[in-house]
Amino acid sequence: MFGIGNVNAQEKLMEPVAVFSAVFLEKYNSESFSYAPWGNEKESNATIEEISIGSSSMSRKFVYYGGGNVNFYNKRRPREWEVEDENNSTRHPLGILSAEFELPQGKSGIQEFLLLFVNKKKNGLWRIYPIPFSKNEVPVGSYKFISQSRTPLYVIFGKEKFSLPSSKTKVSPAVLEEGKRGVLLQAMIQKNAQYLEVFNQRFAHSPIMRGIFFLGLDGSKLKVKKVAELSQPLSSATGYGKPRFRTEIKEEGELE
Repeated sequence: MFGIGNVNAQEKLMEPVAVFSAVFLEKYNSESFSYAPWGNEKESNATIEEISIGSSSMSRKFVYYGGGNVNFYNKRRPREWEVEDENNSTRHPLGILSAEFELPQGKSGIQEFLLLFVNKKKNGLWRIYPIPFSKNEVPVGSYKFISQSRTPLYVIFGKEKFSLPSSKTKVSPAVLEEGKRGVLLQAMIQKNAQYLEVFNQRFAHSPIMRGIFFLGLDGSKLKVKKVAELSQPLSSATGYGKPRFRTEIKEEGELE
């Protein structure tokens, strides 16, 4: 007989269709969200996981096995002056629908993204900007630089030198200089036929680290946001190997 235990065992052998990390773009934001790794939160007894997202570092990785939208819910109690609308389609036993991300379809292999949570829309949902973040895109030991500046930037990163046009990206390895602590990030802009330094700082780095730098120019000052992660096995990600449904039935190998 093909029982629940057999189904769960098969599901645990499946590879996820996507792996995510997430971070808030704006400072000082921090929230916890619930989501269904199989995208089946509307089904009874669906497996639900909780993730915590902040603004200073990438969240713990979490996986997705479903298709279509990945929905994130936030449990928020209505304030005294707010009226519950039972017909509001954004309501759900998990809480309020707070963000959704439509997974790109038709791509083979495990997709990997950093989900950047930015300003809320008028409907109250967070905007999500997906940044491709596979190890092919950003190898271990390297960083992706994303320009949020209207002015071209001229960057020195460790031993690498490159220009970064407005709104463009560049992936660069982090090469530690002998005898130096951390990797130097220096940035300049061209003004009145001269190069003006707008940033100069060293960042901690490990050979098993990779990440993203967001560079935004505010007048003559460069705002830098760095998020990074240490290389970890996929099996440590939230939701990995979890069955579609929660069950207290012991699997066949656990029966006495």
